[in-house]
Amino acid sequence: MGKKNYDRYIQDMMEFISTHEHVYSEDIPHMDLYMDQVTSFMDEHLGLFKRTDDEKILTKTMINNYSKCGILPPTDKKKYSVDHMIILLFIYYFKNTLSITDIQALLDPIKDMTMRRGANVSLEEVLDTIMDTQKIHYETLQKQVNYTVEISKGLFPNATPEEQEKLSIFTTAYLLSIQASAQKHMVTQLIDNYINK
Repeated sequence: MGKKNYDRYIQDMMEFISTHEHVYSEDIPHMDLYMDQVTSFMDEHLGLFKRTDDEKILTKTMINNYSKCGILPPTDKKKYSVDHMIILLFIYYFKNTLSITDIQALLDPIKDMTMRRGANVSLEEVLDTIMDTQKIHYETLQKQVNYTVEISKGLFPNATPEEQEKLSIFTTAYLLSIQASAQKHMVTQLIDNYINK
């Protein structure tokens, strides 16, 4: 892969992420769904971060485990409501970064606030507001990734062009991983020092 192709690949990937369809509450069927319908919906709408085509977004076993540990509220006759679907969307985005315990610590106060009678804010409103904010956040992410790629170039002037590209890819991956680790640390500190106290 030549340097131009590597740069283009990063740009294409960021473009794909930033323009990928976001799931809003209006996209969720407003009728109760059975488990197979839930997993089909998730597979259809959340394929962005799949590494392979046959990777499953959320399996029946995962969903059952979320129910058993109390992250997902009990269903009504094994049917999943819009609120269940929204909670599963949140779980999906949290599960690659956080433990089940941390996810529960984040979701429990939101469920208590939004799912009670006379709530001032609904889960649908929370989801839609976050989706709107996420679109804007991707613009910042794109600038950050571009900056990371740029500073990783030319760091090893004694290397051959092929070696420089490999070192640039390695450096980019390392710096992005460090940033992801720092962001995860910030989330867990918020949970430990604010939510769990």
